[in-house]
Amino acid sequence: MHAAPSLAELQNDFMNHVLSGDRAIEACVKSNGLPATQRMQIYRHIVENTLLEALQTSYPAILLLVGEPFFALAADRYLRRYPPKTGNLQDYGAQFPALLSEMEEADSIAYLPDVARLEWARQLSFLAADEQPIAPSDIAYRLQNAGDQPMQMILHPSVQLLISPHPVFDIWHYCMQASEESLHLDEHGQSVLLWRDHAQHAQIAMQRMDAPATAFLAAVLSGMDMGHAFAEVRAQGHVDFDLSELLPFLVANQLIIHIHDTGILT
Repeated sequence: MHAAPSLAELQNDFMNHVLSGDRAIEACVKSNGLPATQRMQIYRHIVENTLLEALQTSYPAILLLVGEPFFALAADRYLRRYPPKTGNLQDYGAQFPALLSEMEEADSIAYLPDVARLEWARQLSFLAADEQPIAPSDIAYRLQNAGDQPMQMILHPSVQLLISPHPVFDIWHYCMQASEESLHLDEHGQSVLLWRDHAQHAQIAMQRMDAPATAFLAAVLSGMDMGHAFAEVRAQGHVDFDLSELLPFLVANQLIIHIHDTGILT
């Protein structure tokens, strides 16, 4: 006589059935009039539909761009390749842009993965931890008294920067505004800064950034001090970059939480 499976084994068999259709668990399911296969299929459909709805919530623009049948196909492939690792549905979908980039059926929509990356950046901004911004007077004081000391700018945890060769900002807004007008895209890429705007009830704000500002912000977000970030911008050919034009924008939107020398955080 075989020993009854443990709870862990039953849970593992259930997961394998949901994700891959493995029928091992059916031997442990009592029929009571309904075949085990059909009883388990009910649970499988519930899980699949729940995860599909989670992806649709995180990627509304992608859903509008490709339609429900294609999105369902992509969601099914995503579930098989990237099954959920936690019980939090807000964590589900991080690799969806990567899956879209690998789908041959989406080859004709070159911008699709980057629009998905923009939507996931919005998710990350929304879920990011909160921090108090530094007072504008403290920013001015620290910069004025920095001397030759390298200074590091720390941005709010909700800040995300997406750099794309496609006009993703325009595409996303076109999808969200539900306009009947045709979308006319140029061939230029766009960089988008995202953050959680508490002045607007924690809505996600997005702003297109020009090339010099993008280069500076990318360097700062990578951990570079401000001096090296400024030099990086100049090295990319933006010799006219002026931080005094970008800084007021960052201050006005409360995106700076620290400015400190690279030796000691105060």
